[in-house]
Amino acid sequence: MVKIKSSQKLFTEEEVSGLTGICLEHLHALARTKHLGFIARAAEAAGEQAEKWLFTNSDLMVLAVLCPRCQH
Repeated sequence: MVKIKSSQKLFTEEEVSGLTGICLEHLHALARTKHLGFIARAAEAAGEQAEKWLFTNSDLMVLAVLCPRCQH
């Protein structure tokens, strides 16, 4: 069971990983194959693009059901 605040609409990849217990590597793979979440591109101070995955409440619930916690 994943408990979240009803007011929170978007979750970062780190938050989703912490809530579901899925490591970032598996989370990225699942997001790509199941078409969950989206990539937000943020400008870094050095001028390079940084990719951050963002997930909705619905994405979070699907991930929690589809994938068990990582054991590694």
